[in-house]
Amino acid sequence: MTALARVAAVAIAGAALYFAGIVNSIVIYKPSEIGSVLVVVAIAAALALLFAALRGTEHDERAELRATRTVRAAWRITWAFISVMALVSLSWIYGAPRQHSYDFTPYHNDAIALNECAARLVLAGQDPYRSLDLFDCYGRAGIGPDRTTPLRRGAFAEVPIYPTDDQLDAAWASDQRTGRNEEFVWRPSYPALSFALLVPWVRAGWDTNAVYLGCLLAAMALVLVRAARPLRPWLLTGLLGATSLAAFTVGGSSDLLYALPLTAAWLWRERRWTAVALALACATKQLAWFFVPFYLLQVASRHGWREAARRAAVAGGVFAVTNLPFVLADPVAWAAGMATPLAEPMFPRGAGLVLLSTNGVLPLLPGAAYLALEAITAAAALGIAWRERRTSPEVGIVLAMVPLFFGYRSLFSYFFMLPLFAFAGIARLPAADLGPAAAREAGALTLLARPAEA
Repeated sequence: MTALARVAAVAIAGAALYFAGIVNSIVIYKPSEIGSVLVVVAIAAALALLFAALRGTEHDERAELRATRTVRAAWRITWAFISVMALVSLSWIYGAPRQHSYDFTPYHNDAIALNECAARLVLAGQDPYRSLDLFDCYGRAGIGPDRTTPLRRGAFAEVPIYPTDDQLDAAWASDQRTGRNEEFVWRPSYPALSFALLVPWVRAGWDTNAVYLGCLLAAMALVLVRAARPLRPWLLTGLLGATSLAAFTVGGSSDLLYALPLTAAWLWRERRWTAVALALACATKQLAWFFVPFYLLQVASRHGWREAARRAAVAGGVFAVTNLPFVLADPVAWAAGMATPLAEPMFPRGAGLVLLSTNGVLPLLPGAAYLALEAITAAAALGIAWRERRTSPEVGIVLAMVPLFFGYRSLFSYFFMLPLFAFAGIARLPAADLGPAAAREAGALTLLARPAEA
């Protein structure tokens, strides 16, 4: 597969994730068997396309770009679609500072709200893992229980799938009156940098969503910097054409805070300093932990297991240092926060396989069954990455998240950034044969290059 074909494939996957995310947001509020099938199939297809786009990266950099007239016309249509989706992304970015749709709050989910409240507590000299008051936090933000993560206990103990809005409101009002909270996650459930990095921004009184958008733009810039010059216009078109990146970052996601250092770590993983970047990602959100084995596998493959062990130690040390103040302040509270996704009785929720069960297409399995599926898939993913460590060294950046597709909790936010990571893999490829004439011959099209480049 040529570099242009890889970029196009990843961009198409990002566009598919964009439309899947829109349908998923509808299905969440209006359950639909057909809608859930569309979402699950679209995400599965996107994962397969991303994997295919990163295969064979070590042996076909000089693949021929010549194409027949029919193939060239097909590629023109494909790149025209990608360019249109790039304009959609630009419209999302342009509209970021403004209110949009029905959602007039900057606190689009509990991760954004709790992280900001935790940063405020740090400024006040308090430990968020021990002292955060959910009702005070949400009262200050002007939001309610629809932005929480409910738990299957207390008033929700007998709820089979997910509480209704009325049930959420009733439990919220009851907990506010009694001062007890059994039903809602209140403690920060991420490592310390998820909120510590926001402290300067919160102190200045600025919208933290701008930080997350800035992280996305910075990560995109890093991809372009790492890429060969002839590939940059096409990568920029692809990054914007993968509309899921811009749309769901602007729509509200704190995940970009870990995505930026993780992207840097993968882009320059041959350098030792990337162990620090990886550690920063891991000290921000647990999702980054899934990428660690694939990063270390590539380091071991190229530099030996001793170097991989050294980098693992560096990353572990940085993680420990960044979290140490909160561990020392209250180790039980910190551990409870880290373990929240596993230890707390959460409801089945997500855009992966479990969506078919919560919408009546498939029976809902016990949580242990989904955990077993994740474990089996994770082992298979590592096996594939090891087998193809030399011929396809970039596939790990996508394989890392595949197990979550089978999880009891497989939120859409786990997947919408995968095109960014796939582009990081493509950016590492040489593209010396990709001149303007060769790109035209291949049928490529972009609005984001000078005429001489396109």
